[in-house]
Amino acid sequence: MTKSALQMLRGAGKVAIWGFGVEGKAVFEYVSKHFPNVRLAVLSDHSLPQTDVDWIAKTSGSPVSSIHGGALPTAMQSGDFDLIVKSPGVSLYRPEVSAARRRGIAITSATNLWFEQNSGAKTVVVTGTKGKSTTARLLHHLLVQAGMDTLLLGNVGIAALGHDAGRACAVLELSSYQIADLAHAPDLAVVTNLFPEHAPWHGGVETYFRDKLRVLSLGDATRRVCNFSDARLRAACAGMSIDWFNSPAGYEVKDGALLYQGDPVACASFPLRGEHNLENLAAACTVADILGVHGSRRRVDLASFRQLRHRLEEFIVGRPPGLLCVNDSISTVPQATIAALKAYPDRPTILLLGGTDRGQDYAELLEFLPRTRVKAVVLLPPNGARIETQMQGHSTSAQIFRADRFEQGVKEALRRVAPGDLLLLSPAAPSFGEFRNFEERGDAFKALCEAHAALIGDTASEGGTA
Repeated sequence: MTKSALQMLRGAGKVAIWGFGVEGKAVFEYVSKHFPNVRLAVLSDHSLPQTDVDWIAKTSGSPVSSIHGGALPTAMQSGDFDLIVKSPGVSLYRPEVSAARRRGIAITSATNLWFEQNSGAKTVVVTGTKGKSTTARLLHHLLVQAGMDTLLLGNVGIAALGHDAGRACAVLELSSYQIADLAHAPDLAVVTNLFPEHAPWHGGVETYFRDKLRVLSLGDATRRVCNFSDARLRAACAGMSIDWFNSPAGYEVKDGALLYQGDPVACASFPLRGEHNLENLAAACTVADILGVHGSRRRVDLASFRQLRHRLEEFIVGRPPGLLCVNDSISTVPQATIAALKAYPDRPTILLLGGTDRGQDYAELLEFLPRTRVKAVVLLPPNGARIETQMQGHSTSAQIFRADRFEQGVKEALRRVAPGDLLLLSPAAPSFGEFRNFEERGDAFKALCEAHAALIGDTASEGGTA
């Protein structure tokens, strides 16, 4: 009989923690507390910053080795570890992972350890290419309002390991990275949508789809909740028993309103823009209904709900009445940018578009642009040049400008706005390269808009690359 990760920890002599972000630190604390006799090593692609070295020294009462860079492959082939606990950012398809497994080293994750730690918990896993954070938080909000003892954990920024599940249930937002090697079936699995994304980590888009959808087939008892309006999901779920949302049989978004079996649901207090956020609400209400919270069929009170930053985050810069700027840096796929544009149908818009090239196909977005009020597109590096080439096959009345740097792009956009316009950062691409993550990119956008507000409407200034 195969041992569980917890069983292996109990008998382990040396354990490696691969990756030292939020989850890596959570594993370090958990093992140090519950298995003090285990010798720990931290594996990383780069040397740990001094702040992490100091944190380790403060947290651990025993020496901890650090292995990084070129020493990683050798460490993987040495067979020196009884167990490796891998962080989500470390691809399951790296050659070092294969090398470790050939040596008989077991590899697991903090998520698997949490499921074993909370084997009797009621669990709801929320995933999807976009909308999973918002959906998980909306569901948690609805359940807490209904008086249910519920925890929100996972990819929302709260590492699950070390937290006990709520008495009613635990809502876990999980990424495809966390699901790819998930070994435990949740009670409910929610998939919001499925778009091409994260191909480099998974080694291809089709593998990404497969890894993301594993959550639906880990156990026969899992109840599945999926988006009926997503054709790719409908095809992937053929033959499965599914509770659909965005379907006339349940919660559905139609003409900018939320319906339940055709009847309007009162949700005037919903503070989020866009039909895509109503779809997230439809998913959350569907799960809440399954869990016995039936009041949302008639009315949903969300006045106290607050969205995470970098998701259609509005702010004003410049002299009153000021310029409306929207930080939608979380939009890393073209479909998310389409949703952002649909949320502001009546605003003349300057769109900041582009970022890390993952081979995204922008055809759907470029076909949609003529139906919007986008009057100018500022293309950002590094894939702005490729987007510009793809735009040549699509008609648009929008002016096109290509920037060499992010800051130049923001300045160029500010010069192009007029009173009543919207400046929208919804790049349809990741941020890696110039920025560490989408949060840093969004913060830079806001800071640059505030710092260069004097440029608003200054078309006489020198422009960017046309």
